[in-house]
Amino acid sequence: MARRWVFVVVLVWGFLGLVGCGKNAPVAAGPQGIYDQHCAQCHAQAGQPGGPGIGGSRGPNLAKIGAEPGHTAEYLAAYIRDPKSAKPGAKLMPAFGDKLSEAQIKELAEWLAAKK
Repeated sequence: MARRWVFVVVLVWGFLGLVGCGKNAPVAAGPQGIYDQHCAQCHAQAGQPGGPGIGGSRGPNLAKIGAEPGHTAEYLAAYIRDPKSAKPGAKLMPAFGDKLSEAQIKELAEWLAAKK
């Protein structure tokens, strides 16, 4: 019984150690840092920091989001704050109005709108 317990503890410890690998990388400042912390998990493409190793991401590629018609900084800020208020059919994008400050939302929206 003791051997089984030791095995489970070692297994859990090893798993937790692997999960934490790479999480101590420095966070970029400004809108890139906001993107890295809050957006990359769903929007980064394969091979990009925060993105999947292969395949596509869950969210759309934001590399040229500002080039899309109507995607002004104001629209993007409203969408980031509360996606359903800006686009009623939005299903997967979570609202960030309670996770980011208004200044962070504005900074991120302006940065994304400039991506053309």
